[in-house]
Amino acid sequence: MEAASAERAGPAARALAGRQVAGGLGIAVFGALVSTGLTQGMRAGLVVSAALLAVAGALSFRLSGRPATRS
Repeated sequence: MEAASAERAGPAARALAGRQVAGGLGIAVFGALVSTGLTQGMRAGLVVSAALLAVAGALSFRLSGRPATRS
């Protein structure tokens, strides 16, 4: 927050709050999955994580407008 200028403090605070809410929601969802049974919950959590990772990767590639390059 200190790095954001005064006129960008509002959007920066919303972004930070959104990340905190998403993190808490993720912990709650995976906790609920594990509570159904450790093995089944871990398997379901892995599937959900892999699917979300694939979606996030596809969206970031699509929204960036250019392919990623290796250095």
